[in-house]
Amino acid sequence: MIKILVVPLLRNLFLIPNTNRLIMNKIILFFIIQISIFIFANPIIAEEYRLLKIVDGLYKPWGLTFIDNENALITLKSGEIVKVNIPDQDYQKISHNLKIEEYGQGGLLDILFKDNNVYVSYTEKRGNEKFSTSIALGELSGDNIVFDNIFQSEPPIKDNIHFGSRLTIKDNHLYASIGERRQGIATQDPSNHFGKIIRINLDGTIPLDNPNFDNPQSLPEVYQIGLRNPQGMALSPVDNEIYITNHGPKGGDFFGRVIRGGNYGWDDVAWGGIDYDGSIIGDGSAWKPGYDKPIYRWIPSIAVSNIVFYKGDEFKDWEGDVLLASLKAQKLIKLEYQDGKVSNEKIIFDKKGRLRDVEINNKGEIFVIIDDANGSFWQLKKS
Repeated sequence: MIKILVVPLLRNLFLIPNTNRLIMNKIILFFIIQISIFIFANPIIAEEYRLLKIVDGLYKPWGLTFIDNENALITLKSGEIVKVNIPDQDYQKISHNLKIEEYGQGGLLDILFKDNNVYVSYTEKRGNEKFSTSIALGELSGDNIVFDNIFQSEPPIKDNIHFGSRLTIKDNHLYASIGERRQGIATQDPSNHFGKIIRINLDGTIPLDNPNFDNPQSLPEVYQIGLRNPQGMALSPVDNEIYITNHGPKGGDFFGRVIRGGNYGWDDVAWGGIDYDGSIIGDGSAWKPGYDKPIYRWIPSIAVSNIVFYKGDEFKDWEGDVLLASLKAQKLIKLEYQDGKVSNEKIIFDKKGRLRDVEINNKGEIFVIIDDANGSFWQLKKS
């Protein structure tokens, strides 16, 4: 920029009479100094990545799944499902038979497409103003889906926060994260679904090899206990393990592994966080022996949402890395993860809005949804 502005001035300098050249020298020197100050105070840096908007005008989008590389399904908290054509940058509504009521942090939540079947998690009204995190299964037929419930979390209660609610498939089993609905230490009781990872067959029946937690009252779907509000879940193509993200209180958000019969300890431990009023949770321990240990934590909290492990050709040098969406911090984060350890955290972009979901299609293209009343769907591109 300095060259562009100064070279013409220097060229014209030799056309000026000698009597005026000294004055002109001082003027040019002044401008060079001012331009230099501007450049160093406001550096022009080429960003590595950019976001390409696919569609906007989506009311609080929550979940994203791909039908194929050109078409995606997105849930809106208000209860609508939209089908987005990515090349055309357009969408249409998909009709369905579920009765959805946006209720606090709840509503129509995650969505997962597999073999023309569509799984959704949602906040189901169960009577007497009580709600559960429920899962329904339907078949996509044109622009319509008829759903049947295959799971209801128990018991339904009135609290309107912490529904959790991500869905992942591994080896013909459906895994789902269920939030603790502000029930605290109830997450330690396997006879309810508060703060649990559940595992069911794809038709909603119960696998015979689920853990029982040495408790005759254990619910047969429960696979892992002791969570607060797990809003991210993904299957790693590297080790074929399922991983989650979990909202801590004020501090203590974490990334960790789903473990058969495991227990993350909420709310006996808070993973480094404290309550929002500043009070200590449990005895203040971030972790105790006997509980599952998170792989990576954020203090203060960033409100971690969904995660995905990268696999594809679009960003080859990210193979096996974890991409993580953040709500409060409004960031897309990449974690370099290998052999059970995170070696580096990198911010891909930030300050674009509350990132609710990040997903990858079969071509390795990366997409995110931004969750607000005028929500949007974007593709990540290299600059």
